Amino acid sequence: MKFKVFITVVFFLFVFKVLATQPTHQLEYDNAPQFETLNSDSLLHGIFKDSISTPKTPNLSNVSNKTSIKTPDNSTIHKPEETKIVEPQLKASDTLVTYIIPEKLRKIHVDSLLFLANPFFIELVYNGLPFDFKWNIQPDYRTLYYGGPATTLSDFFKRPVKDQSAESTVASLRQYAREQIIRNAANLYVTIFDELPDPEVYTSHLIKGKSFKNMRLDLDDQAIRHRRINVRREQMGPWIHKATALAQFSQNYVSPNWYQGGNSNVAILGIITGQLNYDNKKSVQWENWGEWHMGFNSVEGDKLHSLSTNDDVFKLNSKLGIKAGGNFFYSTLVDFSTQFFNSYNGINSDVLKTSFLTPVRLNVGVGLDYKYKKMFSLMISPVSYKYIYVNDSKNVDPNLFGIKTGEHVLSEVGSSFNAIFCLPISHEIQLDSKLNFYSNYQSVVVDYELVCNMVINRFMSTRISINSRYDTSVISLTGEPNKVQYKQLLSVGFAHKFN
Repeated sequence: MKFKVFITVVFFLFVFKVLATQPTHQLEYDNAPQFETLNSDSLLHGIFKDSISTPKTPNLSNVSNKTSIKTPDNSTIHKPEETKIVEPQLKASDTLVTYIIPEKLRKIHVDSLLFLANPFFIELVYNGLPFDFKWNIQPDYRTLYYGGPATTLSDFFKRPVKDQSAESTVASLRQYAREQIIRNAANLYVTIFDELPDPEVYTSHLIKGKSFKNMRLDLDDQAIRHRRINVRREQMGPWIHKATALAQFSQNYVSPNWYQGGNSNVAILGIITGQLNYDNKKSVQWENWGEWHMGFNSVEGDKLHSLSTNDDVFKLNSKLGIKAGGNFFYSTLVDFSTQFFNSYNGINSDVLKTSFLTPVRLNVGVGLDYKYKKMFSLMISPVSYKYIYVNDSKNVDPNLFGIKTGEHVLSEVGSSFNAIFCLPISHEIQLDSKLNFYSNYQSVVVDYELVCNMVINRFMSTRISINSRYDTSVISLTGEPNKVQYKQLLSVGFAHKFN
């Protein structure tokens, strides 16, 4: 009994399997009216061996009746009739493809830019093969004949409902077209995607060309014609000037009976800088800049001085360059610096280290200057002249500046180079550095300064400066070796620019 039930179940499953392999989409059109269908002869007729209808050869029927013809001598000649080809009426229902004309089409809203941005309108660029690309596609004649692949009953229930958008449809069609080009006409590709230039190269670059002398704004709109914009022509001359003033102040008061203790102090710093440059945009550049630093502070326990000088320098620099070619200039540099206030050796000390016009430094160098935009400048001077003057040699030791005791002047010739690097890290942060090197082939003087200016707002700024110096020209009576000197300053205060 169990065996019979098993055989019956297997038989029914086989029947369902056979029925499921037949094309299912044609069943929808069996009951369609005749006036709504279009029939076209299948071009695949007779190709498949499993077709329902098979091609039939026409029937040749020979007529047995003979035609009699009498001759002049009363003899009879029998002439057979010609063979006629009778075309049979073939009823091949499987060679008809049924198509229902839809009464209404569903409207699909598609962005017109999707079709305008067609990559096939321009030179083809090879993007590479997709992961599921197939070089050889085997034709499925059953799919071509029935209009769809054969499906089983289980596939019918597992079939997902697809509602493909217009964008995905266009993308799939374009991808299919690319795959066909790869298989059949790969030579149509002009280049590959990896060889295209980087778009970031063209995002920010300088455009070299002649400037606009006259500019006029034409407004064609009648509604705003009465509100014309007045464009003022900017007067760009060869002279450029700018200045900066910075004042920073800090104060701290601690009463003598404060429970935590401490010292009262006051610190004041003022910096004035200015530039006056000439550039005729052809062959001559003349750069002039100056700065004056004044810094004072009070130190608890100093009974001799209410305020001590911690920063005092006055500098004037001038560099004239004549273009030699490219970024190189034949240049002459003049560097002048001095001090105005007294500076003592330490707390409660009367030993002066500097005073008014002591020392006065003058350096003149002639050489070749290399400039890269407005960021970097390196001037090498094979011939450089150094001059130092000490006004008060009685109270200030001239040996600190390489001048022998009893003398006021140091004059010598050597070689030098000067480097300037300016880097605007951001709109609020500016980094400036200077390196000066001089040698008379017996001693070396190296001075390096790094300044970082950070803008807080329109009137507030922060300044960080680091100054290091190494001077082997100092005459040491005790025989101590020369060491590197440091000075660091951090300040916050008011700042204003004059342009």
